Amino acid sequence: MKRLLVTAGVVAGMLLALPAQAQTVGLGSTTRGGTSQIGKAIAAAISSNSAMQMRPQEMANTADYLPLVNGGDVEFGIANVVQTWFAYNGKGMSEGRPMQDLRMAAVLMPFRAGLIVPKSSGITSIADLKGKRWPVFKQGSLGDHVVRAFLANAGLTLDDVKGVPVPNFPRMWNSFKQGTTDMTVVVVGSKTNREMDATIKGGVRFLSFAPASLAGMQAWMPGMYLTEVQPSPKLPGVEAATNVMTYDYTFFASTATKDDTVYEAVKALHASEKDLLASGPFWTGFTGARMANDVDIPFHPGAIRFYKEIGIWQR
Repeated sequence: MKRLLVTAGVVAGMLLALPAQAQTVGLGSTTRGGTSQIGKAIAAAISSNSAMQMRPQEMANTADYLPLVNGGDVEFGIANVVQTWFAYNGKGMSEGRPMQDLRMAAVLMPFRAGLIVPKSSGITSIADLKGKRWPVFKQGSLGDHVVRAFLANAGLTLDDVKGVPVPNFPRMWNSFKQGTTDMTVVVVGSKTNREMDATIKGGVRFLSFAPASLAGMQAWMPGMYLTEVQPSPKLPGVEAATNVMTYDYTFFASTATKDDTVYEAVKALHASEKDLLASGPFWTGFTGARMANDVDIPFHPGAIRFYKEIGIWQR
Protein backbone atom coordinates (compact mmCIF):
# COMPACT_ATOMS: atom_id res chain seq x y z
CA MET A 1 0.00 0.00 0.00
CA LYS A 2 2.81 2.35 0.95
CA ARG A 3 4.50 1.72 -2.43
CA LEU A 4 1.25 2.48 -4.27
CA LEU A 5 0.86 5.74 -2.38
CA VAL A 6 4.41 6.78 -3.22
CA THR A 7 3.86 5.96 -6.91
CA ALA A 8 0.60 7.92 -6.98
CA GLY A 9 2.39 10.84 -5.39
CA VAL A 10 5.15 10.78 -8.01
CA VAL A 11 2.61 10.69 -10.86
CA ALA A 12 0.67 13.57 -9.34
CA GLY A 13 3.86 15.58 -9.02
CA MET A 14 4.75 14.94 -12.64
CA LEU A 15 1.32 16.09 -13.80
CA LEU A 16 1.59 19.29 -11.77
CA ALA A 17 4.99 19.96 -13.31
CA LEU A 18 3.57 19.85 -16.85
CA PRO A 19 2.60 23.21 -18.44
CA ALA A 20 -1.11 23.96 -18.34
CA GLN A 21 -2.82 23.20 -21.64
CA ALA A 22 -3.82 26.39 -23.44
CA GLN A 23 -7.53 26.99 -23.84
CA THR A 24 -8.63 26.55 -27.46
CA VAL A 25 -11.48 28.72 -28.75
CA GLY A 26 -13.20 28.99 -32.12
CA LEU A 27 -13.68 32.03 -34.34
CA GLY A 28 -16.50 31.97 -36.88
CA SER A 29 -15.16 33.19 -40.23
CA THR A 30 -15.51 32.55 -43.97
CA THR A 31 -13.49 30.37 -46.32
CA ARG A 32 -12.54 33.22 -48.66
CA GLY A 33 -12.51 36.99 -49.11
CA GLY A 34 -11.77 39.82 -46.73
CA THR A 35 -13.53 38.20 -43.78
CA SER A 36 -11.27 35.16 -44.05
CA GLN A 37 -8.15 37.35 -44.04
CA ILE A 38 -9.41 39.35 -41.08
CA GLY A 39 -10.24 36.16 -39.19
CA LYS A 40 -6.77 34.71 -39.69
CA ALA A 41 -5.16 37.95 -38.48
CA ILE A 42 -7.35 38.05 -35.35
CA ALA A 43 -6.69 34.39 -34.54
CA ALA A 44 -2.93 34.87 -34.89
CA ALA A 45 -2.93 38.03 -32.75
CA ILE A 46 -4.94 36.51 -29.91
CA SER A 47 -3.01 33.23 -29.98
CA SER A 48 0.30 35.14 -29.82
CA ASN A 49 -0.70 37.58 -27.08
CA SER A 50 -2.77 35.50 -24.69
CA ALA A 51 -2.84 32.12 -22.99
CA MET A 52 -5.55 30.88 -25.36
CA GLN A 53 -5.27 29.44 -28.84
CA MET A 54 -7.85 30.73 -31.31
CA ARG A 55 -8.76 28.67 -34.36
CA PRO A 56 -10.82 30.04 -37.30
CA GLN A 57 -13.92 27.95 -37.97
CA GLU A 58 -14.34 28.78 -41.64
CA MET A 59 -17.71 28.40 -43.37
CA ALA A 60 -19.22 29.46 -46.67
CA ASN A 61 -21.15 32.46 -45.36
CA THR A 62 -21.42 34.66 -42.30
CA ALA A 63 -25.03 33.49 -41.94
CA ASP A 64 -23.73 29.95 -41.32
CA TYR A 65 -21.83 30.75 -38.13
CA LEU A 66 -23.85 33.61 -36.61
CA PRO A 67 -26.40 31.13 -35.14
CA LEU A 68 -23.55 28.95 -33.86
CA VAL A 69 -21.98 31.86 -31.98
CA ASN A 70 -25.40 32.94 -30.69
CA GLY A 71 -26.01 29.39 -29.41
CA GLY A 72 -22.61 29.10 -27.74
CA ASP A 73 -21.30 26.40 -30.10
CA VAL A 74 -18.51 28.71 -31.32
CA GLU A 75 -17.00 31.23 -28.89
CA PHE A 76 -16.43 34.18 -31.25
CA GLY A 77 -17.31 35.48 -34.70
CA ILE A 78 -16.63 38.38 -37.05
CA ALA A 79 -18.91 40.22 -39.47
CA ASN A 80 -19.66 43.71 -40.67
CA VAL A 81 -21.85 45.71 -38.31
CA VAL A 82 -24.82 45.59 -40.69
CA GLN A 83 -24.99 41.79 -40.61
CA THR A 84 -24.35 41.71 -36.86
CA TRP A 85 -27.06 44.30 -36.14
CA PHE A 86 -29.59 42.50 -38.35
CA ALA A 87 -28.76 39.17 -36.67
CA TYR A 88 -29.16 40.56 -33.14
CA ASN A 89 -32.47 42.23 -34.00
CA GLY A 90 -33.89 39.53 -36.28
CA LYS A 91 -34.34 41.91 -39.20
CA GLY A 92 -33.09 42.32 -42.76
CA MET A 93 -30.84 39.40 -43.63
CA SER A 94 -31.97 37.61 -40.44
CA GLU A 95 -35.67 38.46 -40.71
CA GLY A 96 -37.69 36.63 -38.07
CA ARG A 97 -34.60 34.96 -36.52
CA PRO A 98 -33.38 37.26 -33.73
CA MET A 99 -30.08 36.21 -32.14
CA GLN A 100 -30.26 38.15 -28.91
CA ASP A 101 -27.56 36.17 -27.12
CA LEU A 102 -24.94 37.82 -29.35
CA ARG A 103 -22.69 40.28 -27.51
CA MET A 104 -20.15 42.75 -28.89
CA ALA A 105 -16.52 42.13 -27.98
CA ALA A 106 -14.85 44.82 -30.09
CA VAL A 107 -15.40 47.26 -32.93
CA LEU A 108 -12.62 46.73 -35.45
CA MET A 109 -11.77 48.74 -38.55
CA PRO A 110 -13.99 50.90 -40.78
CA PHE A 111 -14.67 49.62 -44.30
CA ARG A 112 -15.17 52.27 -46.97
CA ALA A 113 -17.11 51.23 -50.05
CA GLY A 114 -18.50 53.11 -53.00
CA LEU A 115 -19.88 53.04 -56.53
CA ILE A 116 -17.57 53.22 -59.51
CA VAL A 117 -18.40 53.81 -63.15
CA PRO A 118 -16.19 54.05 -66.25
CA LYS A 119 -14.85 57.59 -66.63
CA SER A 120 -15.76 57.39 -70.30
CA SER A 121 -19.46 56.85 -69.44
CA GLY A 122 -20.07 60.51 -68.64
CA ILE A 123 -21.92 59.46 -65.46
CA THR A 124 -21.15 61.87 -62.61
CA SER A 125 -23.92 61.26 -60.04
CA ILE A 126 -26.02 58.47 -58.58
CA ALA A 127 -29.09 60.00 -60.23
CA ASP A 128 -27.40 59.59 -63.65
CA LEU A 129 -27.64 55.82 -63.15
CA LYS A 130 -31.42 55.79 -63.56
CA GLY A 131 -32.28 53.36 -66.36
CA LYS A 132 -28.75 51.91 -66.37
CA ARG A 133 -27.72 48.28 -65.87
CA TRP A 134 -27.32 47.43 -62.17
CA PRO A 135 -26.17 44.19 -60.54
CA VAL A 136 -29.06 42.53 -58.70
CA PHE A 137 -28.46 40.03 -55.90
CA LYS A 138 -30.69 37.48 -54.21
CA GLN A 139 -33.31 39.31 -52.17
CA GLY A 140 -32.30 39.73 -48.55
CA SER A 141 -28.57 39.10 -49.15
CA LEU A 142 -25.84 41.58 -48.20
CA GLY A 143 -25.36 42.55 -51.85
CA ASP A 144 -29.09 43.21 -52.18
CA HIS A 145 -29.02 45.57 -49.21
CA VAL A 146 -25.92 47.37 -50.50
CA VAL A 147 -27.28 48.12 -53.98
CA ARG A 148 -30.68 49.14 -52.61
CA ALA A 149 -28.97 51.52 -50.16
CA PHE A 150 -26.95 53.06 -52.97
CA LEU A 151 -30.05 53.55 -55.10
CA ALA A 152 -31.88 55.10 -52.14
CA ASN A 153 -29.29 57.87 -51.98
CA ALA A 154 -30.78 59.22 -55.21
CA GLY A 155 -34.38 58.35 -54.33
CA LEU A 156 -34.32 55.38 -56.70
CA THR A 157 -35.36 51.72 -56.39
CA LEU A 158 -34.64 48.59 -58.39
CA ASP A 159 -37.70 49.45 -60.50
CA ASP A 160 -35.78 52.46 -61.83
CA VAL A 161 -32.87 50.45 -63.26
CA LYS A 162 -32.23 47.47 -65.55
CA GLY A 163 -31.36 44.56 -63.28
CA VAL A 164 -28.54 42.17 -64.18
CA PRO A 165 -28.67 39.11 -61.87
CA VAL A 166 -25.37 38.23 -60.13
CA PRO A 167 -24.93 35.47 -57.50
CA ASN A 168 -22.04 37.06 -55.59
CA PHE A 169 -19.56 39.93 -55.48
CA PRO A 170 -16.85 38.34 -57.69
CA ARG A 171 -19.44 37.77 -60.42
CA MET A 172 -20.58 41.38 -59.99
CA TRP A 173 -17.00 42.59 -60.61
CA ASN A 174 -16.63 40.33 -63.64
CA SER A 175 -19.87 41.69 -65.09
CA PHE A 176 -18.54 45.22 -64.79
CA LYS A 177 -15.21 44.31 -66.42
CA GLN A 178 -17.08 42.55 -69.23
CA GLY A 179 -19.30 45.59 -69.81
CA THR A 180 -22.62 43.93 -68.93
CA THR A 181 -23.28 46.37 -66.05
CA ASP A 182 -22.72 50.11 -65.92
CA MET A 183 -21.45 50.31 -62.34
CA THR A 184 -20.07 48.16 -59.54
CA VAL A 185 -19.35 48.30 -55.80
CA VAL A 186 -15.77 48.21 -54.49
CA VAL A 187 -13.94 48.83 -51.23
CA VAL A 188 -12.13 52.14 -51.62
CA GLY A 189 -8.43 51.61 -52.32
CA SER A 190 -8.75 47.82 -52.40
CA LYS A 191 -7.03 45.46 -54.80
CA THR A 192 -10.34 45.18 -56.68
CA ASN A 193 -10.55 48.97 -56.93
CA ARG A 194 -7.06 49.09 -58.47
CA GLU A 195 -7.79 46.19 -60.83
CA MET A 196 -10.95 47.86 -62.12
CA ASP A 197 -9.12 51.13 -62.76
CA ALA A 198 -6.42 49.28 -64.69
CA THR A 199 -8.85 47.06 -66.62
CA ILE A 200 -11.55 49.54 -67.68
CA LYS A 201 -10.41 51.63 -70.65
CA GLY A 202 -9.89 55.19 -69.45
CA GLY A 203 -10.13 54.19 -65.79
CA VAL A 204 -12.97 54.50 -63.28
CA ARG A 205 -14.69 57.23 -61.29
CA PHE A 206 -16.21 57.07 -57.80
CA LEU A 207 -19.63 58.68 -57.41
CA SER A 208 -20.27 60.79 -54.31
CA PHE A 209 -23.23 60.12 -51.99
CA ALA A 210 -25.45 62.97 -50.80
CA PRO A 211 -25.36 63.40 -46.97
CA ALA A 212 -28.97 64.65 -47.03
CA SER A 213 -30.09 61.18 -48.14
CA LEU A 214 -28.19 59.22 -45.48
CA ALA A 215 -31.36 58.12 -43.65
CA GLY A 216 -32.66 56.40 -46.78
CA MET A 217 -29.41 54.46 -47.06
CA GLN A 218 -29.43 53.48 -43.38
CA ALA A 219 -32.86 51.91 -43.80
CA TRP A 220 -31.04 49.25 -45.83
CA MET A 221 -27.65 49.38 -44.11
CA PRO A 222 -28.12 50.11 -40.37
CA GLY A 223 -24.98 51.40 -38.70
CA MET A 224 -23.40 52.76 -41.89
CA TYR A 225 -22.27 56.36 -42.20
CA LEU A 226 -20.61 58.54 -44.82
CA THR A 227 -16.92 59.42 -44.93
CA GLU A 228 -15.33 62.03 -47.17
CA VAL A 229 -12.21 60.82 -48.98
CA GLN A 230 -9.76 63.03 -50.85
CA PRO A 231 -7.91 62.31 -54.13
CA SER A 232 -4.82 60.16 -53.65
CA PRO A 233 -2.62 57.98 -55.87
CA LYS A 234 -3.64 55.10 -53.57
CA LEU A 235 -7.35 55.68 -54.29
CA PRO A 236 -7.85 55.35 -58.06
CA GLY A 237 -11.16 56.85 -59.16
CA VAL A 238 -11.41 59.47 -56.42
CA GLU A 239 -11.21 62.62 -58.55
CA ALA A 240 -12.38 65.15 -55.94
CA ALA A 241 -13.66 65.16 -52.35
CA THR A 242 -16.05 62.17 -52.43
CA ASN A 243 -18.55 60.82 -49.88
CA VAL A 244 -18.39 57.03 -49.62
CA MET A 245 -20.31 54.51 -47.50
CA THR A 246 -18.50 53.43 -44.34
CA TYR A 247 -19.36 50.63 -41.94
CA ASP A 248 -17.41 48.95 -39.18
CA TYR A 249 -16.30 45.35 -38.84
CA THR A 250 -17.22 43.74 -35.53
CA PHE A 251 -15.78 41.01 -33.31
CA PHE A 252 -18.48 39.39 -31.19
CA ALA A 253 -19.19 36.59 -28.72
CA SER A 254 -22.31 35.40 -26.93
CA THR A 255 -23.75 35.26 -23.44
CA ALA A 256 -22.41 31.68 -23.29
CA THR A 257 -18.81 32.81 -23.83
CA LYS A 258 -17.07 33.10 -20.46
CA ASP A 259 -16.29 36.58 -19.15
CA ASP A 260 -12.60 35.77 -18.62
CA THR A 261 -12.32 34.38 -22.15
CA VAL A 262 -13.69 37.56 -23.71
CA TYR A 263 -11.59 39.72 -21.37
CA GLU A 264 -8.39 37.98 -22.44
CA ALA A 265 -9.35 38.08 -26.14
CA VAL A 266 -9.99 41.82 -26.29
CA LYS A 267 -6.94 42.51 -24.13
CA ALA A 268 -4.81 40.59 -26.63
CA LEU A 269 -6.41 42.42 -29.58
CA HIS A 270 -5.77 45.78 -27.94
CA ALA A 271 -2.10 44.86 -27.45
CA SER A 272 -1.84 43.79 -31.12
CA GLU A 273 -2.73 47.11 -32.76
CA LYS A 274 0.63 47.61 -34.51
CA ASP A 275 0.81 44.00 -35.71
CA LEU A 276 -2.73 44.09 -37.07
CA LEU A 277 -2.15 47.38 -38.91
CA ALA A 278 0.96 45.83 -40.47
CA SER A 279 -0.86 42.65 -41.50
CA GLY A 280 -2.60 44.21 -44.50
CA PRO A 281 -4.70 47.08 -45.90
CA PHE A 282 -7.94 45.62 -44.50
CA TRP A 283 -6.88 46.90 -41.05
CA THR A 284 -6.47 50.55 -42.07
CA GLY A 285 -8.28 52.70 -39.51
CA PHE A 286 -8.16 50.18 -36.67
CA THR A 287 -7.17 51.59 -33.28
CA GLY A 288 -7.42 50.20 -29.77
CA ALA A 289 -9.23 53.37 -28.74
CA ARG A 290 -12.25 52.64 -30.98
CA MET A 291 -12.78 49.03 -29.85
CA ALA A 292 -15.49 50.12 -27.38
CA ASN A 293 -17.43 52.32 -29.86
CA ASP A 294 -21.22 52.10 -29.55
CA VAL A 295 -22.84 50.20 -32.44
CA ASP A 296 -26.29 49.71 -30.88
CA ILE A 297 -25.58 46.11 -29.84
CA PRO A 298 -24.94 45.17 -26.17
CA PHE A 299 -21.33 44.56 -25.18
CA HIS A 300 -20.14 41.46 -23.38
CA PRO A 301 -19.37 41.93 -19.64
CA GLY A 302 -15.86 40.57 -20.16
CA ALA A 303 -15.15 43.23 -22.79
CA ILE A 304 -16.67 45.99 -20.66
CA ARG A 305 -14.39 45.02 -17.74
CA PHE A 306 -11.28 45.47 -19.89
CA TYR A 307 -12.47 48.71 -21.48
CA LYS A 308 -13.21 50.18 -18.06
CA GLU A 309 -9.74 49.22 -16.87
CA ILE A 310 -8.06 51.11 -19.71
CA GLY A 311 -10.46 54.06 -19.57
CA ILE A 312 -12.22 53.85 -22.96
CA TRP A 313 -15.65 52.75 -21.71
CA GLN A 314 -17.70 55.97 -21.67
CA ARG A 315 -21.24 54.67 -21.18
